[in-house]
Amino acid sequence: MKHFILWGLTLAAVVLGGCSDDYDDTELRTGLNDLRDRVAKLETQLTKLNGEITTIDALVRKLESNVSVVKVEPGTDGKSYTIYFSDDTKAVIANGEDGAAGKDAPVIGVKEEDGVYYWAQTIDGKTTILEVDGQKLRVTAEVTPPRLSVDEEGYWEASYDGGDTWERITNAAGEPVKAVTDDGSSIQDSFFSAVTQDDGNVYFTLTDGSVITVAKRTDFYLILRKAPDVAPFVYGETKTYEIESAGVAETILTKPDGWRVALKDDVLSVTAPAADAAGFEAEGTVAVIYFDGAERSSVAKLGVVVDKSQTGVTEGDDFTIDITEVTDKSVTATVTPKDASIYYYVSAYSAAEFDEKGETAVTTELKAMFDYYVSAGYWSDYYRDMYLHSGTYAYTTPASTPLTPGQSYYLITFGLEEGASAMTVTTSVMKVPFKTTTPVVVNTKYRVTVDNITWYGAGYSVVPSDDLHYFHGIVKKSAFTGGQGQPLTDAEVAAAYVKEYENRYYDELYLNDPTTIKWTDLSSCGTQRQVVPRAWIRENELANEAIRPLVAETDYCLIAFGVDGKELRTDVAKKEFRTPAFTPTEECTFDLDVTVSRQNLSIKVTPSNKNLTYICHLDKSATYYEFETDMQYAADDLFWTKYNLEAGRTLSDELLTGDIEMKAENLWASTGYVVYAYGCTADGVITTPLTSVRVLTEAGSDTPPATAAKPRLVRVR
Repeated sequence: MKHFILWGLTLAAVVLGGCSDDYDDTELRTGLNDLRDRVAKLETQLTKLNGEITTIDALVRKLESNVSVVKVEPGTDGKSYTIYFSDDTKAVIANGEDGAAGKDAPVIGVKEEDGVYYWAQTIDGKTTILEVDGQKLRVTAEVTPPRLSVDEEGYWEASYDGGDTWERITNAAGEPVKAVTDDGSSIQDSFFSAVTQDDGNVYFTLTDGSVITVAKRTDFYLILRKAPDVAPFVYGETKTYEIESAGVAETILTKPDGWRVALKDDVLSVTAPAADAAGFEAEGTVAVIYFDGAERSSVAKLGVVVDKSQTGVTEGDDFTIDITEVTDKSVTATVTPKDASIYYYVSAYSAAEFDEKGETAVTTELKAMFDYYVSAGYWSDYYRDMYLHSGTYAYTTPASTPLTPGQSYYLITFGLEEGASAMTVTTSVMKVPFKTTTPVVVNTKYRVTVDNITWYGAGYSVVPSDDLHYFHGIVKKSAFTGGQGQPLTDAEVAAAYVKEYENRYYDELYLNDPTTIKWTDLSSCGTQRQVVPRAWIRENELANEAIRPLVAETDYCLIAFGVDGKELRTDVAKKEFRTPAFTPTEECTFDLDVTVSRQNLSIKVTPSNKNLTYICHLDKSATYYEFETDMQYAADDLFWTKYNLEAGRTLSDELLTGDIEMKAENLWASTGYVVYAYGCTADGVITTPLTSVRVLTEAGSDTPPATAAKPRLVRVR
């Protein structure tokens, strides 16, 4: 927003102010960069440790579900083990270096009490059971395992809700624990110190000294060695997997339609269907059901999928279509007509709808739309270039109408000839089938923190678990309530948040050719640190957005959510907070005497405290009323006053004291204005409530308002 500043007589042009050249922050920047580098180096190890916490969780739940270990296979590195379980799952566990933990590092483990396992934490050799809201954190499927991280200042922190909220880990003295120190990092190599076994059990020893004991069942099992959870195949490919078993008397094989499987000499062979095979399943499960000849049975499974390439050239009678890419939301292809002189239409069409309607109905439906545009006179001005093409054309699904992931489509094209009042279809419809891919689900989490909360603003950080794009910002808590008082879901709030961006940049996103911006230009990636209020100028300089101050005594939510383009792809991470009340630090009232003469104002400012420094400005009423409270407006006015300081000037140069007379000339006629004043220190602290007077300029104008857009209100001396 732009304010009309009450300028002094010696005011020069407004430019962005600079800083003193005497301060050398090289050492500070070097230290901060070094801290960030060391935190970044911990990320890989943290991923490993959080994975081990998940493994510990799985071990305890297998123990409580009477799942047995059927085989412990040492790794070639001499430190890791692959553990095969009787429920056809496996886990890889690596011992730490001699079981040593990092200095002062928190160790996550489990502790048993009365046959129940609880999550525990060891710091400085002291082990305590973790609690959330006063309840012990039990190791069950209903409880999310704890997660560890390191914040931007290098301290350990933990989350007990899957990464939505985080809190710093403290030692026995209640002090936060450093993960990054001058001596390096306090991170351990592993939460596992040893894996041992005897004839009846496998013992998983953790670095906190606790031991998880899982029974062995070595007399009856069958495992597929070195097999992935899902094996990808190309058409006609055969893959083999070594089988190890004990106590198996009989097996039965099952497979998806069109696949071939065989089990011979402890080798399972799997063959994908040929490219020209009919009625095959592109993906499914190969299962080996095995029996001991008495009453026991179990199953080993292998997921399989044939990687059906959907790209390539298809020749038709009238067109050649070369599909070059298929994603979850779009198809890209090059269309070339055999007759270079014809015009044609091309688009993706739902295969199910096309098959249900038939070719004639589809072309009739589209032709009717084109005929309407022709008869209404809209065709040649706009719609012809949108819908018809000639020569070789590179087609891509429009971003405004994305396809549905995992759905079958036809890329259709047919020739058209333009008449005086209608279109004529000149070729048959060529259709090439394809299926949009299923997007890879990324379990993104966001660590959101809010700090430095004042009556008008706050700072916040968002740290994502990946480098994908997301939106973030502060919204009122009331945004989660609809117009009829009904609660709104997080997804509905996120959709409304994105919709505001879409409405603001619709032309740049969809209508410009080529489009000026993409959704990735509007969203963020990586760690974000923001302060509100602020002026946000995007790197591409397409938007200059004012982020307004917050309202005192109001509940807010910091939100962050991942997007794919404009579509929500993650849960919404939230952090609630409340702004405090504004508390005046000075006693002062302002008498604002404003006289209107046509489009000119004469203003007398009389503060009750003659020693108080203050700001007095002028703005249009329409702008003033965009704010919820006087103090929100005052905070915004102060922000822009500081932001627009000219080079070499400080805020103290803009402050007034004592009784002042000022004037503004050549304002807009018949327009509402607000004259306002509030106490302010040279450090930028608002000290009093805002006082305002609303006035209306008279109709007509003695002089055209050449400067009315930026009226100059000067001090009368």
